Amino acid sequence: MLISWEYRLIGINIKPSPNQNVNNDAKQLPNMSKEFLEKEFSEYYTNKKNDNLALQCQNLINLYGKRGWEHYFQGQIGNLILFYFKRKSDMTQTYSSEKLSPEEESLIQSLDQSQRP
Repeated sequence: MLISWEYRLIGINIKPSPNQNVNNDAKQLPNMSKEFLEKEFSEYYTNKKNDNLALQCQNLINLYGKRGWEHYFQGQIGNLILFYFKRKSDMTQTYSSEKLSPEEESLIQSLDQSQRP
């Protein structure tokens, strides 16, 4: 019996994003004061999210693993980490009806539909 495989290749940009800086943002938006931005978008400026790249990668690999994908290789091109996944083609129907949680959706929101788990 011939085994057929399905593959996914996911690229994650590891270039760090700039920190939130209300002073810089106020300069770019001359009609909005620093105080207004701090008041209206307080969560954005006070939320110093942890950019734990290893944890983000772990969560991504686990998300695909829960849907039958095996992480078998990874590589890097410039600022892009490439994750290679595979699963047997006959497993597609098993996982296709499962809904993603909001946290899982946010993790993969920038992926093309054909790259999602």
